[in-house]
Amino acid sequence: MNQAVGKSFPDLELPDHEGQAVKLSQIAGKFPLILVFYRGYW
Repeated sequence: MNQAVGKSFPDLELPDHEGQAVKLSQIAGKFPLILVFYRGYW
């Protein structure tokens, strides 16, 4: 398994809870941030 320890996370643009596009760089460091990825919906 290849782990990218110490590397920066890509600056993704994702929708917020209201559907507005937000870049991670805009919110990183302002408050605790948890990012969850689901592999599938089953």
